[in-house]
Amino acid sequence: MSEARGWLARVHLLLGDQAAAGKIYLDELNRDGSNLSEETVRDSLQITYGHDGGQKLRDQLEEYFDTPQHAAFAIQLATNPSWNRYERDDEPRPDTQALYQRMQALLEKHSGLLKSEDGANALAMLSMRTALRMGDPPGALTVARMIPGSSPLRIDPDFHWMLASAYFLSHQFAAAEKPLLALFRSARATPTQRAAAAYGLCGVYQKTKNLVEQVHFALWLWHANASGGWKDPYSDVHWAASGWDAGLLLDTEASDEDLMAFLDKYPADPETRIVKYSLAVRLTRENRYEEAAQIYESIRARVRAPRTRHLADLYAEANRKGLPIGEAQEAKYRLAEFIAGNANRIYFNDALWSGLQRYAMDAERESGFAKEEREAALLAERRLKDEQEEYWRAYLILRDVVRDAGNSEVGREAAVLALRCLRRISSERFGRQEEIRRADVELSSQLRAWRNSGVTQGSAKVE
Repeated sequence: MSEARGWLARVHLLLGDQAAAGKIYLDELNRDGSNLSEETVRDSLQITYGHDGGQKLRDQLEEYFDTPQHAAFAIQLATNPSWNRYERDDEPRPDTQALYQRMQALLEKHSGLLKSEDGANALAMLSMRTALRMGDPPGALTVARMIPGSSPLRIDPDFHWMLASAYFLSHQFAAAEKPLLALFRSARATPTQRAAAAYGLCGVYQKTKNLVEQVHFALWLWHANASGGWKDPYSDVHWAASGWDAGLLLDTEASDEDLMAFLDKYPADPETRIVKYSLAVRLTRENRYEEAAQIYESIRARVRAPRTRHLADLYAEANRKGLPIGEAQEAKYRLAEFIAGNANRIYFNDALWSGLQRYAMDAERESGFAKEEREAALLAERRLKDEQEEYWRAYLILRDVVRDAGNSEVGREAAVLALRCLRRISSERFGRQEEIRRADVELSSQLRAWRNSGVTQGSAKVE
């Protein structure tokens, strides 16, 4: 019987009926106990269809919508041409969009195929994938709605991923959360699939501005990656250069209130220490040194805790009300001097970055942003650069001392130290090159004018 079917398929092919021949070969390939080897049947299919079935497949497309297996085969072959004859102009390139629209219409016409128990899952998955590949996420959602609620396909990890993708690409961001959570929690998901779900959820929560959950899943990725829980050389999961990269999220994008809310909601998270450390760093940038020191002490940050305590004392003294003007200027100088002497050890978050931070600040070139998102990210990056640069912050304090103290000993020392700070700032990391150049020229001119006035600078020397 197998050989008879094979010869019948050959006769159909010789008579020019590609669909009739191909369906016999497909059935034989899927038949248990066939007398023909798999290699023989596949060779016959190759002879019948070549690489993409050609115009005959497209002309006879509806004939394949009699079973899920036949329809899936035709869709797969017609939408994945792998031969370059179109580039060689051997025959006209098919109208891919028109072909896709025909397939969608046929699928709706024969929607019962998606409800059958024989091959419906493969057809549904292929149809959703084809819709996404053709840039038609609403079409993928249409296919998903045709699948019965009781179908086992609805708990398949690939189905969850494609459904979430279709929602996200349709800008239905909130709707993408449910299938991504289902994928993340699925016992059938591989570690890489769970990582993809977590990464997708970071994107969903960024769009819906749920920063607490965005931090939660970004930290899950951080922890899983660090522990080798999802490393896969073939994985497409990767950190965004900007956006929801965990470092930028903790360092600037999430607010202090978001980090506090995360700690309240997930007190047992394995990465709570890094969140508390990041919160303490951010409090120092806001000159809330006492609060920062308390957090550092609570997580046993033995180096930063005493340093921040000392900084809190210097800051309090520099801002003490009723302090005589001369003493106030001296106190501000000591504060700036301490800050300048601790570059990358006060406002810079050394727990998040390992000398590669500038590569994460890529909002200007990040292709995944909408215009308003890019503008917000650029502002956040600029703010972070300003707030974390100890030399710059020391310069700003010293600039005020120079202005207020004038040609006095503390004024001259402040000017010299301010110049040292400006010249130690890494322009590649920090930017503001023109502003720094003008400030340098202004301070240098001021010192030169004081020197020419006949007042000595004592030990104050410019490097």
